[in-house]
Amino acid sequence: MNVAYPAAQFDSDIAAIAGFADLLRTGFENPEGIVGTILFSIPEYPDQRFIVRCTDELLIERDDLERATDAQVIIPVATIHRIFNEFKVLDWRDPAIIGTITFTGNLALANHLAKSCIRPSNWTMARFRKAARVHAAKGYRHLTEVDYLHQPTQRQILEVMEKSRPVIVTGLEPTPPCEDWSIDRLADCYRDAVVRVRSATQRQTMAEFVAELKAFEANPYDEMIEGFVKPYTEGANLPEEMFDNFGPLFFDPEDFAPPQLWLGSVPTHIPTSSLHRDPLTGFLQQVIGRKRLELYSADQAELLYPMKSYNNYQPCWFKPDAPNYEIFPKAQAANSLSVTLNPGELLVQPAGWFHQVYAVDSPNMSVSYFWRY
Repeated sequence: MNVAYPAAQFDSDIAAIAGFADLLRTGFENPEGIVGTILFSIPEYPDQRFIVRCTDELLIERDDLERATDAQVIIPVATIHRIFNEFKVLDWRDPAIIGTITFTGNLALANHLAKSCIRPSNWTMARFRKAARVHAAKGYRHLTEVDYLHQPTQRQILEVMEKSRPVIVTGLEPTPPCEDWSIDRLADCYRDAVVRVRSATQRQTMAEFVAELKAFEANPYDEMIEGFVKPYTEGANLPEEMFDNFGPLFFDPEDFAPPQLWLGSVPTHIPTSSLHRDPLTGFLQQVIGRKRLELYSADQAELLYPMKSYNNYQPCWFKPDAPNYEIFPKAQAANSLSVTLNPGELLVQPAGWFHQVYAVDSPNMSVSYFWRY
């Protein structure tokens, strides 16, 4: 039985649950033909459970709820309200979201479905359209190398953003410099800092994460599930304890969204970040090891099969590391710009550039900042 709530709250909760289910249904895409079922349970409203069936379309089923499903998700009604009300800005990496949800079973299926309930804002779509126009006019899809700037002024950085052309900045280093950092030093300096939240029951401190990272290095595996089974922080919020050493190196900290930490180990043939694009200009500071990025200009969007459901960034269905040209034939015409980022270097990547990221060395650490404006 449901808990007895005031009528207004009950009506609001039921409307949010229905809205959440509708977001999943209308945002669903399945070009790869993934099949499976997921049971969604709401602790406060057990009789509002429903099963999602993934086929060519997404079906919401409310009968035979005791049958076995491929995955199970337990999600509080307060979190459903946030998802339903904030789908244009929702970030699944936010501990206040992911840290309230329990996942079991087929995590890859759950991850696939999570992308269905977010939507872009008009501002984000306009940013991507503007980038596509600029990149097409300047012929950026034919670039073969990236420019370098040594210790640029802030004015030069602003000019780079205006031209919408990526550059690598040299001569700027955190203090202590990158060469002085290792995963052992990170564990010593930030032992109790929380670096990753993956669910209501999974939180990791820096010391715990470094221990997992070392275990992976000793016994690596290839099966990676984004957001769940991956020895990589995947852009989690940079712990406040690390701000002094790894905050932005120019402009004011208030000019940037909260910094993100990219720390861990992934085999070099598997991307650390799958192909996607951001509506904000990104600054990627490389600290430990090297990274390689494959960049695609914004005017090649049609060739890369970007997902229709996205908000803070737009992933693509096409995977350059495992291309399937039968499903995504237009991708054969796409051209990428390959960039290698060394420790101490910073990539300025203007808004709209698609990019897929690989770790050249392991372990690996970067910190990213997004320009707010």
